[in-house]
Amino acid sequence: MSKNKEIASLEKKLKADLDKFESAKIKCGIIGRSGVGKSSLINAIVGEHIAEVGEVETTMEVGKPIEHRGLNFYDLPGCSTINFPKEQYLETFNISHFDCVILVTSDRFYEDDLYLIEELLKIKMPVFAVRTKIDFSIDRALRRDISEEETYNTVLNDLEQNLKGYRLNGIYLTSADYPQEYDLGQLLDDVYSSLGRIKQQRFVADINITSQKILSKKKELANKIVGMHAALSAVNGVNPIPGLDVGVDISLLTRMGVHVRDIYCLGDEQQHFIMDLLDKNNAKVLTAKALQFSVKYLGKDAIMLLLKRAGATVAAKSASKYFPFIGVAISSTVGFLLTSSIGKNMVKDAESIATENYNALKSLKIKRN
Repeated sequence: MSKNKEIASLEKKLKADLDKFESAKIKCGIIGRSGVGKSSLINAIVGEHIAEVGEVETTMEVGKPIEHRGLNFYDLPGCSTINFPKEQYLETFNISHFDCVILVTSDRFYEDDLYLIEELLKIKMPVFAVRTKIDFSIDRALRRDISEEETYNTVLNDLEQNLKGYRLNGIYLTSADYPQEYDLGQLLDDVYSSLGRIKQQRFVADINITSQKILSKKKELANKIVGMHAALSAVNGVNPIPGLDVGVDISLLTRMGVHVRDIYCLGDEQQHFIMDLLDKNNAKVLTAKALQFSVKYLGKDAIMLLLKRAGATVAAKSASKYFPFIGVAISSTVGFLLTSSIGKNMVKDAESIATENYNALKSLKIKRN
């Protein structure tokens, strides 16, 4: 195979791998009665207000997903209702095509829930049982001088007895107001484990940072994404089309920056979500840092500034065009190193801001009313 064909083949593979990641979809059923906190749970999972919250059934088009990049949530009512009899429930909503199902309650699971669990397990569907609003229970117990730990253990033990004999993927107690506390991080880690490799990457990219373990997974993914873009930049460096490489470099760097920003939950909508949970002064400082990341790394002008700061390297790349044979190796190496260097700085800065966000949210404590 000639050198140009090898390069073309490598570029094709790199683009295909990146496209697989970007186009991957995870279908997750969120099933439970109205008012149990399904919408709030979805918002806590992604760290954005993507689902309308209400005490009545807020999802009118029950078959239509609530989308967050690669995550598709299907907010479904409990089975055994007049409109959705339990015998046809799985078929009605095409649940066999889901990647997982999260059953949601704010107290306990009832007979129709247990029937649904049995049917889901028959088709080998990963099933996760979530009891929401644990902070409400803890707050009420604190008023009676019952500790947070005792309340948590009592609720968990009751739920385990409620679901005894069912081989679920896990049982979790969560709070929408304190997403970094309790079991939401473990839930997301267990859902991650139930997915295939590409969907795992997509899932990690799109979920909220609710544990140190998830933060570590995001760092691993962000570095992988940087490596893929750096390799593409190297391939572009040996692209024989005159003048194309600089434009593609800018495009690749911008695309890389958007991925890193989104992986670390530094977008505008996710910062609004954080502001709603933290006190205003603390939130303003953190959101300002997220904005600085976008100003520094995203958009053509920001990328051009980064390239100018690496003037000597860029100059070496331009000069290499005058050496048709030697320049190929120089150009591709410089393209890789330049993209990799900027990408590593992106990850470092994003990691720092995301860690501050996580620690601030982790420090939240239940407020006694």
